[in-house]
Amino acid sequence: MRRSWVYEIFRIILVFGLRLFHRKFRVVGYENLKGSEIPTIVVGNHQNALLDPILCSSVITQQLHWLTRSDVFKPGLVSAFLSKANMLPVYREKDNVADIRDRNEAIFQECYKRLNRGQWISLFPEGTHKGKKSLNTPLKKGIGRLIIGTFEANPNLQQIRILPLGLEYSEFFEKDGDFMLRIGKPIVLSKEDYTTANKAIWANELVADISAQLQAVMTDIRNDHYYEEYITIQDLIHFVYPHNDWHENVVIYQDMVNVKRFEKPAFLEELKKLNQLSKELSFSNQTEYEAKQWRMWNTLRVFMTLPFSFIGKIIFFPISNFTENFVRTKVKDPLFRNSIRITFKLFFSIPYILLLSIIFPFVSVNYFIGVLLLIIAGTFEVRARMRFDRFKGIIQHKKDCAKRTADYSTWKAAQEQCIFHLKQICNEQN
Repeated sequence: MRRSWVYEIFRIILVFGLRLFHRKFRVVGYENLKGSEIPTIVVGNHQNALLDPILCSSVITQQLHWLTRSDVFKPGLVSAFLSKANMLPVYREKDNVADIRDRNEAIFQECYKRLNRGQWISLFPEGTHKGKKSLNTPLKKGIGRLIIGTFEANPNLQQIRILPLGLEYSEFFEKDGDFMLRIGKPIVLSKEDYTTANKAIWANELVADISAQLQAVMTDIRNDHYYEEYITIQDLIHFVYPHNDWHENVVIYQDMVNVKRFEKPAFLEELKKLNQLSKELSFSNQTEYEAKQWRMWNTLRVFMTLPFSFIGKIIFFPISNFTENFVRTKVKDPLFRNSIRITFKLFFSIPYILLLSIIFPFVSVNYFIGVLLLIIAGTFEVRARMRFDRFKGIIQHKKDCAKRTADYSTWKAAQEQCIFHLKQICNEQN
């Protein structure tokens, strides 16, 4: 099976970058990746622009062939590079392409061929990213067409499977957050089921099934009126299960959202009042939780790594400064900013390190040791900065609490009331 070396190189680099630039990176459901011999279509919820495909590709070692909106395929080098990286353009009505049907038909025919060669096709059936924890419905029906066409292109094909992926981010717009990829159980489609069904009805039922499987592995908030309150519940659930890791609490929260456990008007109104107080008084549930979890060892680590962070910041200042200026001035969609940050800092750092390493032989430093020291300096700088930023936030929070004791007491009482009722709801679940 043909593999793209461009895809593989970028995947290896981005695997390192995702783990470097984010605090926690968790994968749930690795066991569901088994069965790579069956033609597979990977589907995921689309929340965070370029980070979504980067995250999926970094976890799945099988090369993914992405159906991608056509407007990113700029003529020349960009289009050639994207094609080498296993991306396939899909044309939409708003692209104003005269022969849109013919172009998309050619892309679908290529997908049928790749699936029948054992390659994995990937897409976001919602159609677009949105920076919101909910599933756009109805899903695009192109996935039904993709499956029907693959079966029809190969009379000997007996099975196709759909692999649902749920992507979860603690922060959409801020850097250094946590994220999780939850891999659901595959939907296995047999040739027998396909041949005995009414094709149109079968495709519609399939899209509904895929939608249900995606909802099961993601945060799907359907209550628009209380959307912000549901986000607050996700912050507060860490107070209920303080000994769990972040991703364990996310799974608990998602499963409870799916069974509508939080649909209690009185509780949601309490949360609305808490959110209003949080905005008025500038207190944060997340920072409050981090302050409770912070230990003396964390403070020691901050001060122990500060010198390394300072050295790394000086060495990599040109790249960091250029990247942040570019993101601030050129990237209009905030959902693209973190993916641009990671990509720029990683791929600019490689030639930058090699350029700096030229001087090592002239100052009696072993070339390879020098390169290793530069990589370590850059890694320490990123990790130490994240730790220091959290430390600063916690210190500021504690100062605010000490200075504004009356405001803090009012806010804390509202928060504890919400946590108390949330614990009752969680106990009902158990």
